[in-house]
Amino acid sequence: MNIMDSTALASPEELTQWWAELAQDEQSPDYYELTEYGELVWCPRAGNDHQRLCAQMAFQIQTQLGGEAVHAVAVLTRIAGVRVPDVVWMPEEKWEVVMTADGLIHAPDLVVEILAPDDRATAINHKIHAYLRSGVKEVIVIGLTGKIDYIRQDGVHPTSILGPSPRREI
Repeated sequence: MNIMDSTALASPEELTQWWAELAQDEQSPDYYELTEYGELVWCPRAGNDHQRLCAQMAFQIQTQLGGEAVHAVAVLTRIAGVRVPDVVWMPEEKWEVVMTADGLIHAPDLVVEILAPDDRATAINHKIHAYLRSGVKEVIVIGLTGKIDYIRQDGVHPTSILGPSPRREI
């Protein structure tokens, strides 16, 4: 990876190329994201409870909506680089349309972020804004106390526009 100007935003093509290179590099960390500048952000591996909750949310959403819900899938955003939300959902037929050859996804219908104790509000808000600006219809945020927010372009709502009503069970 070679970035000449660290203040210039990376293009989607550059981010996709760097993501593919990182995936092939045995020295890359297992869990990472790329900022909008192409900077590598190491993400610590989530704990067992967090992983279980991700799996439960994916299962609940897929059961309620059909389609396919997957956790830890890389999403290429317009303003925040490549981010890896906890769960992504789309109708099955959309997966083929929005996935790049390098495995990145553009604008899934639904993204879920499950907060961890070390998450900073500004970083989470930046991700949410990036997902929505990239065409994601709704972001579900599950807080540390189990509170669930459904966030769309027009703000926070008490219920989902897409229909899922996941429950935090851990």
